[in-house]
Amino acid sequence: MHHFVRHPFVPVVALLLAASAQAQTFVFKGGERWEINDPLKMDTTAIPPKPATPDPKKGIINAVKGTIDRTTMQGGIEVGLTRKLSEVVDIAWPMPARLTEAQNNVNRGEPGKALDNAEAVLRLFEPMKTISGSWWTKASLIKLDALDRLENDAATASFLDAFEKEEVAKLPAVATQIQLARLMQRARKGDHEAVIAEATELITKIDSSEIQARLHIVKGNSLFAAKKYEAAMNAYLRVPVFFGAEVEHVPKALLGAARSFRGMDSPALKEQKLEAISNRYLYDIIVTFPVSKEAEEAKKLLPKEERAKAEADQKKIAEGGPLPEGVIMAKPKLRPEEAVEGNK
Repeated sequence: MHHFVRHPFVPVVALLLAASAQAQTFVFKGGERWEINDPLKMDTTAIPPKPATPDPKKGIINAVKGTIDRTTMQGGIEVGLTRKLSEVVDIAWPMPARLTEAQNNVNRGEPGKALDNAEAVLRLFEPMKTISGSWWTKASLIKLDALDRLENDAATASFLDAFEKEEVAKLPAVATQIQLARLMQRARKGDHEAVIAEATELITKIDSSEIQARLHIVKGNSLFAAKKYEAAMNAYLRVPVFFGAEVEHVPKALLGAARSFRGMDSPALKEQKLEAISNRYLYDIIVTFPVSKEAEEAKKLLPKEERAKAEADQKKIAEGGPLPEGVIMAKPKLRPEEAVEGNK
């Protein structure tokens, strides 16, 4: 038997790096750095859960006064320090758990819960919305997604009007997201030909794979509404083929493709067995994205026996079984905003 001697320094360094990587930090004018308590963190041991007790040695945000307070030892004496939120020039903050949950809420078709979670993050970062590393813009975009899921055009239009006046709206990526949201509104009003034309033009100008995925789905939706089923299917399927790392958009694309195949199904295309192809995409959604809103829609469209098989196979996978052969699995991707430095 071999015995390995582990160098005691290595795990300590790893632990220190991991701890520092997760610490919320504000950088002030002059370069001073303070670790900050996360005001959104909850004490899950309490019943019901309540906000976690802050560490006084770390900065405590006072949203009402617009300050950060903390205590430190100077010459053996405890001293209180205060800095203004307006003095923060940089933020290192991992993606807030409430924001991750808001994104998950959107994917699961829970827009009301998504709005609650996104609003908490918006309130926290409101005084620092334009600071590098702030999560305010990302929270705004998730709120936009939640409003879109609600299909509340009045609320969406009101939010977009206010959002467009913000300094961050001048950033090219944010401006494009706003343009995309306006396109989705126009699609709901039935202006499909114009939406198809504008989405097609935008696709040629955008580098962001996330926005590309969104644009192809918007274009696919309008092509489908215009009964251009084959063109719609081609638009939808570009998402899993070229932008499969954009995981949250893949089930929408697969569902659109499945519906498009059914739209194409006609006596002239009978030999191509398009309904069987459509059912395969619906099966893939249920097996691969079981908690998505699209999985619930897929279950309604699948014949009873195939639905039962899909649900049984999904249960086997959930229990650690192998993936059935040929299932489209989206490749997970570490998003830039999941890095410690936030969404710089």
